[in-house]
Amino acid sequence: MKIIVIGGFLGSGKTTALVRIGTYYSSLGKSVGIIVNEVGEVGIDGDVISQYGLETKEITAGCICCSLKVSLRATLLLMIDNYNPDIIIIESTGVAYPGAIRDEVMLMNLPMDYDMAPLLTLFDGSRFKQILKEIKNFASQQLAQAEVIAVSKADIVDASTLPIVMAAAQQINPKAEIITLSSKDPTSIARLIDVLERNQDLEARLADLKKVVANDGSLLMADGKPKATSIIESGVGSFATEYLLVESSFKNLSNPDFERIARTLMSRIRGDILKISPGFIGHVKLFLEIGPSLFKLSVTTSEEDPVYDFIPSANEISAPEPNLKILSAVTGVESPEVKRIVQTAVKDILSENGIDFNAA
Repeated sequence: MKIIVIGGFLGSGKTTALVRIGTYYSSLGKSVGIIVNEVGEVGIDGDVISQYGLETKEITAGCICCSLKVSLRATLLLMIDNYNPDIIIIESTGVAYPGAIRDEVMLMNLPMDYDMAPLLTLFDGSRFKQILKEIKNFASQQLAQAEVIAVSKADIVDASTLPIVMAAAQQINPKAEIITLSSKDPTSIARLIDVLERNQDLEARLADLKKVVANDGSLLMADGKPKATSIIESGVGSFATEYLLVESSFKNLSNPDFERIARTLMSRIRGDILKISPGFIGHVKLFLEIGPSLFKLSVTTSEEDPVYDFIPSANEISAPEPNLKILSAVTGVESPEVKRIVQTAVKDILSENGIDFNAA
């Protein structure tokens, strides 16, 4: 069994990358299990991943490197017992320290032999200036733990800028291997897979980790006191929510109508966040699921327009109840205010379109 941990700040492309990685291994006949750690109470990324037929287990309501270590162990053991996958991919929330997650996995004494892939952290090349401006210390700590740093979204980064981004990442972590990543480019994914296939000296690393634990009692302690969680250190305000939609209230609406509604709702949320935090970065994700269709919108910075995607379900027979899921995690806005913005926008936009809804 191989375990792969993928980290990186909110909106850096982790979910897309793991879908590409998981699909590749599946194409080779290997079974793939994916654990998704969401920052909020509502799991969202698992909906997209499951559309590709990959087995997913979500851990919500916190950060698995800080407060959910027990849940992570329980989830790993449950996945191993039920599915015994050849590959397990753990996607950390964008406000986690992926190195701590990897270390905790290694200290779990899992009851089987496994290879730990090099710790992969994505660094969004399209937003590197905003990231280093808004959350330099937090992002630097994420990158400093990596063994491989993939400068993601390389296909939309200017060719003259890409070497600058790679040099900045290398300066933060001189020991890491720096590669570029475009999830749309099969050659780029192949290079990434090649890096992940390199085995690490687990025994030597585990010995080092045990020394750390022996010295201070826990990887999450400093000077005898609990460290602040990565969520607090990131300075990100967040809110996640899910609504169930009453199907009888929108029988006359078609896919173009749902696309318009999803776009309008995302535009409203983004605009209200901009009023408070004009230079925000983070990730706002909106999934509107109607029958076998999934309407997806996301935005990761104040400077970009929302990105829209339509994903037809791989399983049209057992379509879920119509629902709307939103995760907003952004800098410069307190969590209660993020909650107010999202809830008000949902109420206004859905009501304007005659759609009845209930909190899930």
